[in-house]
Amino acid sequence: MRTAFLAAAAALALPLPLAAQEAAPSSSAAVGQTKTPTHPAPSEIVAAAPKADWVTIPADDLLVMTLAPDAEGKPRQVVIQLMPAPFSQGWVHNIRLFARAKWYDGISVNRVQDNYVTQWGDPNYDNPEATGKPKPLPAGLKVMGEEEYTVDVDMLSEADSTPEGGEEMGEEQDEGAGQLLTILNGADERLAAIGGEPEGGGVSLENLLEALTAQSSEADRIAMISITATRTPTAPEGWHQRDSYAEWTEFWRGWPLGNREIGQWFDAEGNKVADPLLPRAEWIEKGFYKENTQSDFWPLHCYGMVGVGRNYSPDTGSGAELYTVIGHAPRHLDRNIALVGRVIEGMQHLSSLPRGSGALGFYTAEDAGKRTAILTVRVASDLPPAEQPRFEYLSTRSEAFARYTEAIANRRDPFFIVPAGGADICNIKVPVRRAAE
Repeated sequence: MRTAFLAAAAALALPLPLAAQEAAPSSSAAVGQTKTPTHPAPSEIVAAAPKADWVTIPADDLLVMTLAPDAEGKPRQVVIQLMPAPFSQGWVHNIRLFARAKWYDGISVNRVQDNYVTQWGDPNYDNPEATGKPKPLPAGLKVMGEEEYTVDVDMLSEADSTPEGGEEMGEEQDEGAGQLLTILNGADERLAAIGGEPEGGGVSLENLLEALTAQSSEADRIAMISITATRTPTAPEGWHQRDSYAEWTEFWRGWPLGNREIGQWFDAEGNKVADPLLPRAEWIEKGFYKENTQSDFWPLHCYGMVGVGRNYSPDTGSGAELYTVIGHAPRHLDRNIALVGRVIEGMQHLSSLPRGSGALGFYTAEDAGKRTAILTVRVASDLPPAEQPRFEYLSTRSEAFARYTEAIANRRDPFFIVPAGGADICNIKVPVRRAAE
């Protein structure tokens, strides 16, 4: 598995067919600026993305949560997109079961902690201010282990072989995937032939990337768009490496993921050594390499992500209690709690609720009037066709998304002075929109 992750990560960026479309009007015109932008803003790139780059979200992957009307009597609805296979499927199964049993109907928001989470569930469960008995759980719930917080590279590769958004993979895209995997699999063994020998021995990753870009498929070229402009000496593979919580971050079918690899290190002569604790570019130049025995992926706690409340380990939660992130991404929770989806519409109805005065933002007896009732939760596919919301996301395999990511990492539109040269993965929000009827 020496290069399995490099191949898998790059394969996640395979393109969908592109179509020509006129550029969106500049945002500077909308605010009365006279400076002519030379680079489009991220929002303009999204607006100009062709229809072929948008992927329909299946109705069975959408939850429609209706809250009690606000103080002015206005309706409040939240739409949640559930995580696709292979991630968190036991919990996702339970959530659909809870919704179809109408178990969520009549529960409430019980916790709002500033810059952290909003949490909802049965107000009579594990609550010292409870006035009644907990709701009995429906039959058929699955019990998950902590190992299911992550998936290995083989599971992800198998899932990636199925069509995205229910559409069959075209011959051109399939061929591009094969070319990309052929180029990247075994890339370490081909470094010298492709990149040349720099001073001091070994091969620089920069030379490798330039060589791969020059001779690889269209899919690889698109994958490189967002990487090239964010490369640094210590992160030669761009923003993907520049993360405090994971060795590598990537998007897979619209979802932010982290990765960690476990394996044995070797020196240039093939002798086993300890982790050299060097930036990737340096260990490659010195001839160190790693043979991986394990490569795991997991979803990330970005703003708006939805997770499963639980008690102390080994409990993993059933899905009866859910929360969403309403503040700075609490990435320390990654791999410690099951993530099951994200809020794609109506986030304001959860992020703006009054904060609880109890420990961790839970509502106390004095806060009883602050609780927000949840009237119903339905799987969208169970609603009458005319009431089913329809959403689509910008494919994270598309050239439009690659350019959108690069633009976020290097803002050059008129308002900005200094491009950042990188981006936290949680600041790269995957565009989601209502689909045209």
